[in-house]
Amino acid sequence: MAALEFVFLAPALLLLVFGTIVYSIYFSALIGVRQAAAEGARAAVAGLSSPERASLARARAAAVMDNYKTLLGNSSTPVITASADGTGAFTVAVSYDMSRSPIMRYGNMVPLPTANLRASVTVTNGGY
Repeated sequence: MAALEFVFLAPALLLLVFGTIVYSIYFSALIGVRQAAAEGARAAVAGLSSPERASLARARAAAVMDNYKTLLGNSSTPVITASADGTGAFTVAVSYDMSRSPIMRYGNMVPLPTANLRASVTVTNGGY
């Protein structure tokens, strides 16, 4: 009787454990993309001109994304944009395509969210 219960419950429990692992890796990658955008925006505040702010923001966001390479793998490179808009604000956007990562390829047994992770942060240019 116990073997029969195991046959019915083991697949569901294994799916639950595997789904937890897949989603924890996915959410860790999402947090990494959001952190890269936030750190890039934070670094952009130190710049004196728009080109300098964009350079500082891209460099800092890329450095944060490099720290997540063990989690994300080398399947794709992040797209980092940093630009000033006409309203006195500066926006840093980071996107990363996880479609070629092992989690997205082999995690098909659970419903997966979108493979394109995106985050953007807007800071004011400063001054009074």
